[in-house]
Amino acid sequence: MLKLTVIPGGAQARRKRRAKQWAAAAALLLLTVLSLVYIRFDAAEFILGIPTFLRFLFSDFLPPDPANLQGYIKPVADTFIYAVIATFCSSVLGVCLALLMARTTTPHPLVRTVLRGLISFLRNIPFLAWASLLVVIFGVGTTAGLIALIVFGCGFLARLYAESIEELDQDSMEALESCGATYGQRIKHAIIPQFLPAFYSWTLFMFEINIRASAVLGLVGAGGIGALIKQTMDLFQYGKTSMVIAIMVAMILLVELMTSRIRRRLI
Repeated sequence: MLKLTVIPGGAQARRKRRAKQWAAAAALLLLTVLSLVYIRFDAAEFILGIPTFLRFLFSDFLPPDPANLQGYIKPVADTFIYAVIATFCSSVLGVCLALLMARTTTPHPLVRTVLRGLISFLRNIPFLAWASLLVVIFGVGTTAGLIALIVFGCGFLARLYAESIEELDQDSMEALESCGATYGQRIKHAIIPQFLPAFYSWTLFMFEINIRASAVLGLVGAGGIGALIKQTMDLFQYGKTSMVIAIMVAMILLVELMTSRIRRRLI
């Protein structure tokens, strides 16, 4: 007599899930290997280069050179101010665009579609690419960096704000509409109070991003502390470069601590 083995449904499902996981891992491994072959990655050259990197790191790059520390104050302040202005402008523009983009608050579906396409275009271009283009238009200086941060932040925040608005409870919106409230009144009394926690959270997060971004923008001639990094590296003053990087890291950590505390108090 033949004996039939019945596999429980739960065990069979686990086997299928495990097989899918192994297949996904194998596909990822294969993709990684093909990518390394495509870029002609030389593992031997990489391993032999580690001692050279460590020698440069501990002999030329470290320790940081604290000379002319006062000269770093203005670029650091410029970087912080860039982030503040860019966050304020991009958050204001982002809220206006988000109200027009969100499915529940848009005045017309066509407006929503057009604005979503525009925001996708702005968001998918890296801020360094924006800065490089704007440096060509406005020249080297703060204007190009500031506009690049505003454009990038506006595209980033408008998308997040719109999604947050779409997730809000619409009962109060419908109640005000049934009472004959205008569009502005519905936004003011139904949307804004619910939206404020998400607004605070995403705006503070954008401020942290802008601090990092404004520090990097100097590498393309847009001013700020990044300009010091580029200048000292071009002059092979790596000790000063490490000092500037240390200041930048300390500033970023301080801003993250500050925004975390503000977020806990507001939300």
